[in-house]
Amino acid sequence: MPLLPPQQRKLLIAVVVLAVSVGGGWMWSSASEPDLDARLTTPGEVPYPSIATNNAVAGTSLPQASLLTLDNKTIDSSTLIGKPLILNFWYSTCEPCRREMPVLASSAEAHSATVRFVGINMNDSIETAQNFAKKYNVLYDIMFDTSGSFIGDLGIATAPMTLFVDAKGVIVDQVAGEITADKLESLIAKWFAQ
Repeated sequence: MPLLPPQQRKLLIAVVVLAVSVGGGWMWSSASEPDLDARLTTPGEVPYPSIATNNAVAGTSLPQASLLTLDNKTIDSSTLIGKPLILNFWYSTCEPCRREMPVLASSAEAHSATVRFVGINMNDSIETAQNFAKKYNVLYDIMFDTSGSFIGDLGIATAPMTLFVDAKGVIVDQVAGEITADKLESLIAKWFAQ
């Protein structure tokens, strides 16, 4: 058998090495344990915690809880019922909360005769919340859920979150994320127009 020229020999060696590598790899992987589960997840299970979302609460009643006012007094959430109510959940370092706060403050002033606005601070000290409210000219009540039960019962995981509650205490609508002036006014007209 004649010798192959050096270039063809190198090519033949490369082809043989490649074939042995691919064949050996296939044989090695097919010889693995038969009960090995190569699936990354079990069907129906979520492999990682999901992104926090707010529960859909429209149609449910406002839960009972103790809330703390800016002047450090405890009130029952049931005292919020009796007049249409807009509850806004916020905290001072939340950028969308900062952007929507002037919208809420203006609307609260415009609708003060027919709709009660209450801000539920989710994270700040009383002093921080007072300074924030002053900066944005918020004249409506600011309260705190110090036990976390009110926020927890409502399933609120992100801010801002705005709930629309009728005079009987039933949540009629909700807006997760920053609320615009147009959206706020349209929902006030939809749910609380007289």
